[in-house]
Amino acid sequence: MGFQDDWIMRQVDIITRYVVKLVFGRNDTEYTVQASDMLSEEDLLHTELDKLLKEGKICEAEDILFENIRFTDRYLELAVDFYKKLNRMSDSELEENNFSRDEVLDGYIDILTRLGIPVEQFVE
Repeated sequence: MGFQDDWIMRQVDIITRYVVKLVFGRNDTEYTVQASDMLSEEDLLHTELDKLLKEGKICEAEDILFENIRFTDRYLELAVDFYKKLNRMSDSELEENNFSRDEVLDGYIDILTRLGIPVEQFVE
């Protein structure tokens, strides 16, 4: 892992801590499917995204995340969780699935910006 990749991973972590503290007033968040008889749209989307990530279909998963954007706290929590998972992947895992560390940061900033979360100060 090169310096640039390490820097990007730190940026994603910093943005995550900022968003979670700003929006949710917590130190960390992890999306969990709600226990109920009927799953929410976000819960169904989370399940689909996790399945695609396990299959190595990162690009497809990210496309679906953007296509199903919702302006809710649960969706924001889902998006943060998605990019945290991508950020935890090794460079080789990302590369094997035609994704780059730069795309992780770019996609994360794009979705947060679309959701109205100011994150411009974290990028050059």
